[in-house]
Amino acid sequence: MDIPTFEDKGNVIGKEGVEEELEKKKEREDENEDGEVREEEKVESPGQKQGTGFSPHIGFFNSLQREVYYYADEKIVIEEGLDSFAGMIWPAALAVCHHLDSHRQEINLVDKAVLELGAGTGLVSVVAALLGKRLLASSCVLQVEELTVGVGVEVDSLCSFESVSLNHIGAWVTATDLPVVLNNLTANVSRNTRGRCRHTPQVAALVWGHDLETTYPTSVYRYDYVLAADVVYHHDFLNELLDTMKHFCRPGTTLIWANKVRFETDLKFMEDFQKTFHTSLLVEDGELKIFMATCKDEEEDVVESELWREEEVKEEDEDEEETKQHTEEELDSAEELRISEAQRGGDEGLNEPDEITTECDECKEDEQEVAEVTEQAGCQPTVLQPSGDPAWVPSTRNSFGKDIYHYAGHDIVIQESIDYFGAVMWPGALALCSFLDNNRQMVDVRGKEVLELGAGTGLVTIVASLLGASVTATDLPEVLSNLKANVMRNTRGRCRHTPQVAALIWGHDLETTYPTSVYRYDYVLAADVVYHHDFLNELLDTMKHFCRPGTTLIWANKVRFEGDLKFMEDFQKTFHTSLLAEDGDMRIFMATGRE
Repeated sequence: MDIPTFEDKGNVIGKEGVEEELEKKKEREDENEDGEVREEEKVESPGQKQGTGFSPHIGFFNSLQREVYYYADEKIVIEEGLDSFAGMIWPAALAVCHHLDSHRQEINLVDKAVLELGAGTGLVSVVAALLGKRLLASSCVLQVEELTVGVGVEVDSLCSFESVSLNHIGAWVTATDLPVVLNNLTANVSRNTRGRCRHTPQVAALVWGHDLETTYPTSVYRYDYVLAADVVYHHDFLNELLDTMKHFCRPGTTLIWANKVRFETDLKFMEDFQKTFHTSLLVEDGELKIFMATCKDEEEDVVESELWREEEVKEEDEDEEETKQHTEEELDSAEELRISEAQRGGDEGLNEPDEITTECDECKEDEQEVAEVTEQAGCQPTVLQPSGDPAWVPSTRNSFGKDIYHYAGHDIVIQESIDYFGAVMWPGALALCSFLDNNRQMVDVRGKEVLELGAGTGLVTIVASLLGASVTATDLPEVLSNLKANVMRNTRGRCRHTPQVAALIWGHDLETTYPTSVYRYDYVLAADVVYHHDFLNELLDTMKHFCRPGTTLIWANKVRFEGDLKFMEDFQKTFHTSLLAEDGDMRIFMATGRE
């Protein structure tokens, strides 16, 4: 069998010097906790397979919702979490891991203090911790091998020295993220570094821009490296992210930031980033870039900030002029839309929602015109059709991170937020909105008390409110801010009953927070809520709690995993159910409580 080698400064460890290392590694891999991948399934590491070339696309395999990577000559098992975007592996994380692994001399993490912002699954932190160990371990073995040439030291002694080295070196890594993702982050970091590093990586909560000097005073917390990969995705907090980078990037600190450009705001943040720090581009591969940055002197900061303010004032003036022109253009396009709709006549049904090209907050006259056209056209009851585009693929226009939909005779502007799965538009919500809008006689919510579980962006709540219901939208506390903004923006002055927004944790002390003697609803709505498979029992308990005699539960779901089918089976056992609509993997159920 060929013995793999570990390279350091162009030298190669001899066969004898790594035999015991390989035996120990083999023993670790043979233990394989919780159904991890077998040794014979192992693939080459990115460094072995592609040399030092850059590529974020690496070989991995999925086992029981776990993914296996090879970096720092170690197998790394990462469990993703479907409850938030932070629980997923993003391209920039793979890119920065590969760069750190293939440039160990240029970026030497041995015995360095390293902080990761937005650690997510923890892959980058794990690799940083393991690289700190591996590089020095290889160096120690080489030194001992040189000293023992011609002296007659046995291999056992060499391996013993290597074992000691492995236990007494490494990087000091702190992985940070929002409190809601720390459980999965901690599990991944612990699973992959336990017994492999001298300094156990730490996991800590960090809210960008929030009271940083109190929670992380610069007099105490100083780092050699700050790492950040694909953290530019929550576009409501880019200023806070930049402030956090500035807070931790002190003299002597090197900031490494990897990002894949997706939106215009990414380019704006990149521009601000380059103005704030001394930067150099380490890697560029299409839209994916890795920057290295250091802080600027205070005098430079003053000059830069003055120039920056002048540019911002100039840009604001230009934006105002563009907005004025844009509004005039939209008025013209709205007139064309009104004529086109009037000529077309009747509604085309659930599978072809009306295309809207105007933003309701900016142009109320357009809203009145479209509403008049809708009244003339009428709404016919319909069901999901097997042919044509599915109902959850609406005609929408994305405008600066906002999507515009048309239901219940109104433009509905939805601001998504990519920090949580609950703040992104899902197919089940679109299907349910279309069904409610096109089947008003079958499901008449006018004047009814309606509760939505897992409201997310709030689209279903908004549609139900516009159809005349008194709605309470519920979700986890961390998504309520965006939910409230969407609901208020789209219902203010349009509805008889002002929608309410409230926090609700499934299965948690429900009889205390929502006693059945007080909280009774005519309808309970839920769309695409079966995605966090660790809480399906709690979800079912919550549905049972609110689905009392006289309550109708309407649940829309797109089947993605086997767990969805199991939940569907339990759902049908728990309630009296009927299938309202079915289109491929999308189903809408109506349910009532059993006696």
